[in-house]
Amino acid sequence: MTTLPSAALSNYIDSPFGVLHLEGIHIGRFRIDRAVIQGREAALNLQEHILAALDETGRKNTLKRGTRYPEPLPMGTPARPLAKEIEDHLEDMRRRQLDPKTVLATERTLKLLLLTCGNISACRVDYAHIKQLWKLLRWAPRNLVSDPLLKDLTFNEAIALGKEQDVAPLAPATEERHRRFLVAFFNHLVNGQAIVSSPMKAFRKIKEDCVIDPEKAIRLFDDEDLQAIFDPATFIPWAKKPQHWWAPMIGLYTGARVNEVCQLKLNDIVEERGVWCIAFQKTVDKDLAADPKKKRRCRQSMKGAGCMRIVPIAKPLLDAGFLDFVEDMKDTGHSRLFPLLSAGISRSTGETNARYSQQFVVDFGRYLKGLGFEKGIGFHAFRHTLATELDANDVPEKEIALVTGHSTDPRDRVQVLRKHYLHKRPQVTRSKQIKALDLYQPAVELPRYQRGQFAKWLDDESKFYP
Repeated sequence: MTTLPSAALSNYIDSPFGVLHLEGIHIGRFRIDRAVIQGREAALNLQEHILAALDETGRKNTLKRGTRYPEPLPMGTPARPLAKEIEDHLEDMRRRQLDPKTVLATERTLKLLLLTCGNISACRVDYAHIKQLWKLLRWAPRNLVSDPLLKDLTFNEAIALGKEQDVAPLAPATEERHRRFLVAFFNHLVNGQAIVSSPMKAFRKIKEDCVIDPEKAIRLFDDEDLQAIFDPATFIPWAKKPQHWWAPMIGLYTGARVNEVCQLKLNDIVEERGVWCIAFQKTVDKDLAADPKKKRRCRQSMKGAGCMRIVPIAKPLLDAGFLDFVEDMKDTGHSRLFPLLSAGISRSTGETNARYSQQFVVDFGRYLKGLGFEKGIGFHAFRHTLATELDANDVPEKEIALVTGHSTDPRDRVQVLRKHYLHKRPQVTRSKQIKALDLYQPAVELPRYQRGQFAKWLDDESKFYP
C-alpha cells in the first residue's frame, strides 16, 4: 500500500478530473481509512502528505538498518505553503528597497498564482499550474485582486465572470510583466533551496511584435504641435502654476521623463565650470532620513541607476528666465522646484509613493485634449521628439543617451561609459551634450518668465508638500 496511493494520485492528476476514492492507506504511523478526492488541488494536497509520510518512514527504516548515512530528503521537500513563500518574497523585495509600485504589482501577480494553485506547498507548483494561471490571466475580471466583492471568487468563478464581462486579452507588455514577476519569485525560491527548479523555465519571453498600427497616434510633436502647445494665447492662461509653466519647457529641452522633472529639487540646479545644468538624481530628504521607522530616505525615484545624469540647461530655457524662477523658489525656503506637487502616500504602508508627476500628468493631459491632441499623446512625446531630432541630425546614439538617460545596448555599455568616463572628465561630456543640444532647434518661442510671477501660489506655505 506504500506505492499504490501515490501512483493512483499521479494518474488522477494527469487525467480528466472526476471523483477518486482511496481506502486503507497505511504508511508507518500514517493512516487514512477512507479518502474522497475531487479536483487537482485536493489530489496534490493529499499526494504531498503521502510523500512526506513515505520520506519519514524511509528515514526511520534506514536508521534501523544501522547505516550512518541515511539518504537525504529531496531538496525542497517538505516545502512551506505557497502563501508563506509569497509573503516572504514580498518582504524581501521591501527589504531590498525596491520601488513600492513594483512590490505592489508583484503582489497582484502572485495573488493570482495563489488563486490558481491553492495554498499548496511551493515545491508542488508545476508546469500545469502555470498553464492554468495563463488562462486566469486571460479571463481575470477587472479588479479581481483589489475589489472586495470579488476576493472570494474561486478560480472557475473568476474565469466565468471574466468571460461574461468579455474582458479584453492581455497586452503583450502586460503578459511579459506577469512573466517576469513569476520568474523572479521562483528564482528566489530556487536560490533559497526551497524548490529544486523553477516551473517558469518552460515559459520564455514573448516574441516582440513589430506590427505597426497606422491608426495609432504617433508619440511625437512636430513644429506645428509645439507651436500650439506654447502658443501664448492658450499656454499663458493655462500655466498659472509653476509646474504648468516650467515642466513642459524642461521636458522640451531635456527629453526627461515626466516624474524626473516634477520631482526636481533646488539643489538639482547646479553650475559646473560656468555651465548651468540640471542634475537628474536622487538626494536625501532630511525628514525621512531622520525617522528610523521610514524605509526610504528619499521621495524622488528614478527608473534605474543608469538614468542618473547631469544635462546642460539649453539657452532657450535660460533666455526664458529659468534661473530667475530658481531664485524666486529659493526665497520660499522650500527645497523643491515645484512644492505644489505631492509625492503621495501609500495607504497600505504609509510610505511615499514617490510619484510627484501624478497630478501634473492629469492636468497636462487635459490641456492637450483641449488643444485637440489625440488620445495617447502626452508629456512623454517631448522625450521622443528630442531623441528623434538629434538622431536626424546624425548625433551618435551614445551621445543622445548622455542627454536622455537611455541605454542603447543590452549589456549597458552606455551606463559603463557614464560610470567610468563621465565622472572623470565632466567637461568633455558637457561639451558633447551642448554640441548635441545646439542641433536641436524646435520652431517655438518660449514665453518669458517674470520675477514674482507665481507669488499668488507661493505665498501660502500650507499648500506646499514635502
